[in-house]
Amino acid sequence: MAKTKKERGAVVKIDLSLLKKVEQFVNKDENKFKFVNKKQFIDLAVYEFLRKQGVKK
Repeated sequence: MAKTKKERGAVVKIDLSLLKKVEQFVNKDENKFKFVNKKQFIDLAVYEFLRKQGVKK
């Protein structure tokens, strides 16, 4: 039986102090509706950083 290849995300460890700062930022009243959760914030931040660095798909 052949297995199909699927793209999967990987678990990435993040420094606890950085994660706390992200959580505080996301939980601010002005950011509660911009960012659903910490993962979304980090995904957007990394995407924007890579875009500014000129990294293409």
